[in-house]
Amino acid sequence: MKRFITYFIDNRHLTNWLMILIFASGTFGLLNLQKRIWPKIEFDYISIHVTWSGASALEIEENIVRPLEEGLMGLEGIVNISATSRDNSAWFGLETSPWYPMDTLMEKVRSTVETLPDYPEEAERPVIVHETEWNRVMLLFMYGAEDLRVLEQAAEEFREELIRSGQITQILTWGFPSEQIIIEVKPRGLERHSISLDEIDTAVRASSLDLTAGSILTADEQIQIRTYEKKTTIPELEKIVVKVSEGRSVRIGDVCTIRRGRAENAVYTRMNGEPAIGFHIMYSNTEDVIGIARLVDRQLEEYRSRYEGILTYRVAIRDVEELNERLNTLMVSGIGGLLLVLLVLGLFLNRRVSFWVAMGIPISFMGLLFLEWTMDMTINEMSLFGMIVIVGILVDDGIVIGESIYDHWKRLGKERRQAAIEGTLDVLPPVLVSLATTIAAFAPYFFIYGDMGKYVRQIGIVVVVSLSFSIIEAVILLPAHLSHSRALSEEARRPNRVRRSLERAQDFLINRIYAPFLDFALQNRALILSVAAGAILISVGAVAGNHIKAAFFPELVSPYVYAEIEFPAGTNAEVVNRVGREFEVRARDFGREWAQSDPDHENAILDYLCWGDSSHLVLYLLLIGNDERDYSVNEFANAFARALPDIPETESVIIGKDTFFGGDPISFRFLGKEEGQLEKAAELFKKALREIEGIKDIRDDMPLGQKEFLIHLNRRGQALGLHTATVANQVRMGFYGSELFEVREGRRSIPVVLRLPLTERNSVGRIEDFPIHTPGGGIVPFREIADFQLRQGIQQIRRENGYRSIRVMAGIDSNIADLNTVLKEINEDILPRVLAQVDGVSLSKAGQAEMVNRMMKSMLFSMAMALLIMFTLLLFQMKTWSEPLLVLSLIPLGFLGALYGHMIMGAEVSFISFLGSVALAGIIVNDSVVLIDCFNKKLNSGMPRVAAIREAALQRFRPIIMTTITTAVGLSPLILQKSVGGQMLVPIGISIAYGLIFGTFITLAILPVVLTMIGKKS
Repeated sequence: MKRFITYFIDNRHLTNWLMILIFASGTFGLLNLQKRIWPKIEFDYISIHVTWSGASALEIEENIVRPLEEGLMGLEGIVNISATSRDNSAWFGLETSPWYPMDTLMEKVRSTVETLPDYPEEAERPVIVHETEWNRVMLLFMYGAEDLRVLEQAAEEFREELIRSGQITQILTWGFPSEQIIIEVKPRGLERHSISLDEIDTAVRASSLDLTAGSILTADEQIQIRTYEKKTTIPELEKIVVKVSEGRSVRIGDVCTIRRGRAENAVYTRMNGEPAIGFHIMYSNTEDVIGIARLVDRQLEEYRSRYEGILTYRVAIRDVEELNERLNTLMVSGIGGLLLVLLVLGLFLNRRVSFWVAMGIPISFMGLLFLEWTMDMTINEMSLFGMIVIVGILVDDGIVIGESIYDHWKRLGKERRQAAIEGTLDVLPPVLVSLATTIAAFAPYFFIYGDMGKYVRQIGIVVVVSLSFSIIEAVILLPAHLSHSRALSEEARRPNRVRRSLERAQDFLINRIYAPFLDFALQNRALILSVAAGAILISVGAVAGNHIKAAFFPELVSPYVYAEIEFPAGTNAEVVNRVGREFEVRARDFGREWAQSDPDHENAILDYLCWGDSSHLVLYLLLIGNDERDYSVNEFANAFARALPDIPETESVIIGKDTFFGGDPISFRFLGKEEGQLEKAAELFKKALREIEGIKDIRDDMPLGQKEFLIHLNRRGQALGLHTATVANQVRMGFYGSELFEVREGRRSIPVVLRLPLTERNSVGRIEDFPIHTPGGGIVPFREIADFQLRQGIQQIRRENGYRSIRVMAGIDSNIADLNTVLKEINEDILPRVLAQVDGVSLSKAGQAEMVNRMMKSMLFSMAMALLIMFTLLLFQMKTWSEPLLVLSLIPLGFLGALYGHMIMGAEVSFISFLGSVALAGIIVNDSVVLIDCFNKKLNSGMPRVAAIREAALQRFRPIIMTTITTAVGLSPLILQKSVGGQMLVPIGISIAYGLIFGTFITLAILPVVLTMIGKKS
C-alpha cells in the first residue's frame, strides 16, 4: 500500500488529471440528469381490471372474481391477492415477489386470465397492467363557458394537442357527463303500433351501419362493395323504418323523441362554483417533467388568448413547483451544510489543510453524479437527501488522514513527502475499516420491504457511491495535494494571530476542559457508568410515559385543505350537487371570516374545487400562500371542521389531509367466509373504537349499496313461454337503456342511446306497469308475469386470498391520544373481545401497521446481517473479541441521543426516524475505531494501559470532535427548515445529528472507562 500511495504522491500531474476528470464527468452527469420529485421505480404489483356493464357486485364476484381468484392463487411469484367487486366492474391487486421475474409472472397471469372457463360474454376482456410510477406535473381546470359544448370541445382540443406533441402520454380528464343522442320511446306509440323496444333496437342497428361486403374482381380491376348508411343526425335517425303495418311504414320519429342531452343522475365538477373540466397532467419514468411543464405553460398561454373572454384556464396545483421547492429546499440545505462544514474545518485545521480536506465533498459528489447518469438515476428528493446526510461524513476520512499528516509534519518534524506517506499509512487501517463499517451500516437501506424500500434504496446508493469516491480522494488525492501544497510549508509553521488564537482555544478545550474531565471519569468509573444507565432509564421512562410521541409515519401537511363527503349509496345526484354547492358557500364564508385580520386578502380561500360521484364528493380548498399567512393548513382545517354544522344528507364528512402516508394509523382487516359474521365483527370493532377518546374518522370499506329490485318469474310468465333472461333484458332495455352505436363529431364520440323517458322510470309503480312482449306476440304488464322484492344491495365486496374481507380504519388526533397506547389497547383488549363474539372470522393487519410490520422484519434481518459484517470488519482491525463487542455495544446508546433529539425538537419518533438511527450506527463505530486503534498502538509501544487510554483519547479528541460537528452542522439546515417538501426527511436528520452528538460523549467518556475495566478484568 505504501508503494501505491507513494506513486501518486510522486506523480502530481496524474493526481490533478484524475481530479479534473472526476469534475468533468460529474458536470456532464449533472447537465444530463433528469429532475423528479420521486425516484424512478416500478412496483412489485400487477393490477387487473374487468368491466361488465349492468352487472351487480354479487354477479361479478360469483362469475369473475372467485373463478379468477382460484386460478391465480396457485401461481408462483404472487404473494398476496386482493380483489374488489363493484357494480359494473371488478379489480384485482396482485402483490408480487421482488425476487421473481416480472415478465415471466405477467405471462403466467395473462395466460390464466385468458383461459378462464365460462367467462361471461357480456363482460369486457380483462386489462392487465404492471403498475409503474406515474407522477403529476400539475392539476389544472378549464371553466367559464355558458355552453358546455364549447367547454367540452376546447378541453378535447387542448388534450389532443398535448398528446400529439409526443412529450406527454397520459392526461386524465373529468368534469361532467359527455353529450348523447337520446332516443326516448313514447310508451303509447309502442302500444298503439305493437312495437317492442327490442324491435326499435334492431331496426336502428340494422339501418345505420357502414359495412364492407366484399369485392368484385373483373378482368381489369378489383371493385370494393360497401355500404355507407350510418345515420349520424337526428333527422336521419327519425326516418328509420321500424315496422310496416297495413301498408304504412312506422318510423322512429313516430314512436320516439330524439334529442341531444347528457347522462342523468351525474355529479358535475366545479371550479370556483362553475362547471369545469379537470386535467391531471402526468409524467412517467421516461418523461421529462420540466419539459412537460414548459410545454403545458406555452399551450395555456395560447389557449388563454384563443378563448379570451369565453373560458378561464386555472392551474390549481402545480406539482412541478413543488418539485422545484423540494429540490431547492434540499439544495439550500446541502449548500448551507457544506459552508458550515468548511467553517468548522477552518476553525480546527490549518486553512490550506481544511481546503484540501473539504475538497473531498465536491469530488465525491461529482463522481456520484456521473455514476447516477450511467445508472439511469435522477436528481430527486431521496438522492438529494442522501447527499445531505453524507455531506458531513464525507470529510471524516479526510479529517483523520489530513490531521495525521499534519501531526507527522508539525509535531514529529518530518519533511512533507515523508509526512504525507507515513501519516496516511499510520491511520489507513482504521480509516478503511471505518469506511467499510459505514457502508455496512447503510446496507439495510437496500433490503427494506415494499415500495418504501424502493425509495429509500436511493439514499443507500448515494451513500455507498459517495463514500467510495471519498476514500479515493482521501487516500490518493489528499496526500498528494498536501505534500505539494503550501499547507505544509515553513510559512504554515508560523501561524498568524487568528490561527494562534484558534489553536490556543483548541488547546484550552483539550487540556483544560476535556483532560481534567477524562481524568475524573477514569478515576470515577462507577459514577460515569451510572450516569449512562440513568440516561437509559430516563429515555425508557420518557417513551413509556408518552413524553416522546411515537407514530408509524410522521404526519405530513398538505398544501391545501382536503374534504371528503360520503353519501348513502343511491343518493340522487341532484342532492349531491346541492350539498356540494352549500359546502362551498360555507367554506367561502368561513374563509372570509378567517381573513378578517388580514388586510391584504378578502378571503383565506383563493380557489375551491369540487368533484366526485353519487356516493362521495372530494373538495380542495386552496389557501393563500404559506409565506403570506401565519397559520397552518391543519389549523385552518381543524377550525373549519369545528365550525361546520351537521349535514343530514351525508354519512360522513372528513376534513383534513387527503392521504395517510403508509395507510391509516389504525387499520385492521377481518377475514371470513360468512358475510353476516364479518359485518358483525366490523360493527363491534367500530363501536369499541368510538369509545376511545381521540379516535376519529371511523369507517369501513364495505358500504351498503343501492336498493335492488329483484325479479322472479311466476307461473303465468312461464306458461306464456317467457324466461327470466327474456324479461330481464326487456326491463334492462327500458330502464337501463341500450347504447346502439357512436357518432363521430370531430374529435368527439357521441353515443346514441335508446331508453324510456324519465317520467316512465321515476317510481317502482312504473316497472309494475311496464309492457312485456311475449313469444306469442302478446303484451302483458310486468306485474302479471313476475314477482319482485326490494332489498338493500351491496355496493362493493372485498376479498383477500380467497376470503371475504372488511377493513375497519380510523384516524387519530395525536394531541389527544397516543397511537402506541391505543394500539396496545386494541390488540390486547378490544380485538380478542370482538373475535370471541363471532364465528369463523380471523384478523389481518392492514394500513400502516401491516406495512411497518413487514418493513421492520426486513430491516431487522438486514440490520442483524450488517452487525455481523461490521463485527467481522472490526476483527480485522482489533484482533480481539472484547473490543469489537465493546464498539458494537455502544450503538444502542447512540440511539438514546436520537430519542432525546426528537424530544427537544418536538418531533414524533417514527419509522423514518428509525432509518436515521440505522445510518447512525456506522458513524458511531467510526469514532470508536479511530480511538481504539490509537490506544492499541500506544499500548503495544509499552505504555501503561490507563496512560495509553488517556493519551489516545486526548490525541484523537480533535478529529472525533471535528467529524461530529461537521456531520451535525451539515444536517442542521435540513432539520431547521420548515418547508412542506422536506418535512418527511427531518426525522432522519434529527436521529443522525443528535444521536451522533450523544455518541461522541459515549466515545470520549464511556469508551475509555470501559476499556480500563476490560483491562482490569483480563
